[in-house]
Amino acid sequence: MKNRGDHYLGLDLLRGVSGYGVAISHFFAFIYNSEVSEYISFLFVEFFFVLSGFVLFPQILKIYNSKKNILIFYKRRWLRTLPLYLLSLLIVAIITNNLLSFDFVKYLFLIQNILPNSLTNDFFPIVWSLSIEEFFYLLFPIIILIVNRKNLLKFLIYLISIILFFKILITFYFDLDFLRKGTFIRFDAIVIGFIARYFYKNLSFLISSSLYFVLFFFYIIIAEFIILNTEVYFVKYFFIIYLQILSLFALLFFIKIENIFNNKFLKNVFSLVSKQTYSVYLFHIIFIYLLYDLDITVLNKFCIYIFLLFISSTLIFYLFEKPILDKRPKLI
Repeated sequence: MKNRGDHYLGLDLLRGVSGYGVAISHFFAFIYNSEVSEYISFLFVEFFFVLSGFVLFPQILKIYNSKKNILIFYKRRWLRTLPLYLLSLLIVAIITNNLLSFDFVKYLFLIQNILPNSLTNDFFPIVWSLSIEEFFYLLFPIIILIVNRKNLLKFLIYLISIILFFKILITFYFDLDFLRKGTFIRFDAIVIGFIARYFYKNLSFLISSSLYFVLFFFYIIIAEFIILNTEVYFVKYFFIIYLQILSLFALLFFIKIENIFNNKFLKNVFSLVSKQTYSVYLFHIIFIYLLYDLDITVLNKFCIYIFLLFISSTLIFYLFEKPILDKRPKLI
């Protein structure tokens, strides 16, 4: 299930699972105030970080080949992420009557989670992860220019260690929400994906799948304990680390299943949901706002929600995203 060079269709499936996983979890969390659903959504969001690091690693390495690639990298990332984000932000701000607010300006520049409790009205709560990714894209290529390529792996390990140690110090002072969403203290989640790119071929399918399922089921088992103890120092720190470890093994598992699904129809399905993922992630909150007060059964509301997500995200990709993506410059 690997084609087009380093393109992994197993990761298309992970991307689609993550996107729809977030959307479905948030449906029950926001409309029906389900704490368990919100807890599950944390995991699906976390998958995106390690996936980004893994997929973008070869592109960032090309900066070593030519410094001109750093500007090309920025153009590619910004054309991929910002146009649709700005469109979704505009729609959400209009729906929630926040278009002229100071919070809108913070969202516009993706600085809403640099400091804790910086928003008066968190009207677009799902885009905290995009803030982390965008600042990582901006800063990390500059940082690695001063690191010798031969020492890059060592640098990545040092960087993760420093961030983890820093979290030990600040966990006393900040709540779990900021520890999970703080823009500059979550870079390690993406760097883990970078390191996975070095070692993923050396881990067997049996080991990666076994560890993934064990860690996943344990995550479900401890849900109530985590929810009830989010202010406990050890619980806060453990939870963030556990999310990252579980995300790593999810990535390795989905890479390793590439030879199981050798069916053209399934490949097309995986490819389609992968293309839908970004618009599903950004636009599902819009449909939650629109459906929130609709007085129908849970099942009917959920079916309408999924139908709207599927149709809109498909149209958005082919009519809005793809024309922009086709204009992105190639890395040298």
